[in-house]
Amino acid sequence: MLETVLTIPFWLEMAAALTGGLSGAMSAVRARYDMFGVACIAIITGLAGGIMRDLLLQDYGIYAFQKPTLIVACAVAGVIVFYFGKLATYLDPIVDLLDNLSVALWAVISVGKGIAAGLDIIPSVILGTITAVGGGILRDVLGGITPAVLRKRIYAVASLMGAWLYYELTRLNVDGSASVLAGMGLTLVIRMLAAHYQWRLPKVPHP
Repeated sequence: MLETVLTIPFWLEMAAALTGGLSGAMSAVRARYDMFGVACIAIITGLAGGIMRDLLLQDYGIYAFQKPTLIVACAVAGVIVFYFGKLATYLDPIVDLLDNLSVALWAVISVGKGIAAGLDIIPSVILGTITAVGGGILRDVLGGITPAVLRKRIYAVASLMGAWLYYELTRLNVDGSASVLAGMGLTLVIRMLAAHYQWRLPKVPHP
C-alpha cells in the first residue's frame, strides 16, 4: 500500500483534492453542466493528476482507490457547488485561488512521493508538475477548450519551480512543513505575479 511507503499526511492529499474539486466544479457550473457532470468534473479535476502520478510510479497502486474518501469528498463538493452555482459566476478570484492552491499542493505532494519512491530530481520534478496540471488538462479537454497549461500565463512553469524548490529543500533536510510551505509559496507567488503583470511565455508567431 502506498501509505506504508510514503509519509505524505492524508489531510494534505485531502486539501489538494478538495481545492481542485471545488475549482473544477465551479468551472463546470459556469459551463452549465448538469449535477452529474459537475460532480464528475470535480472528481476529475481534484484527482486525475494524482491518478496519473500513481500510474507512472507503477508499484504502489492508485491512492485515490485506496482512500475512496477522496473521491466521495470531491463528489460532495461538486454537488454543493451545483446547488450554490449561481455564486460561481461572481467568484472568479476564488476559482483562481482554489486552482492555484490545488496546483501548488499537488506539486509538492507528488515530489515527496517521487523522493520516497527513490526517484532523482528530474523525474521527481516532472512527476510533481504532471500531477499539478493533469487534472486541469482533463477538465479543459472535456470542456472542449484548449488546456490552460498551453495558453495561460506561466501555468506549468510555476508548479515546476515550486516542485524543484521543494525537492532541493527536502534533499537538504529542511523541516518538512517548511519545505512544503516554501514549495507551495513559490508556486503561488509566481502564478499570482504572472497574472498581475501579464507575464507570458513566448508564443509561436503568426505567419
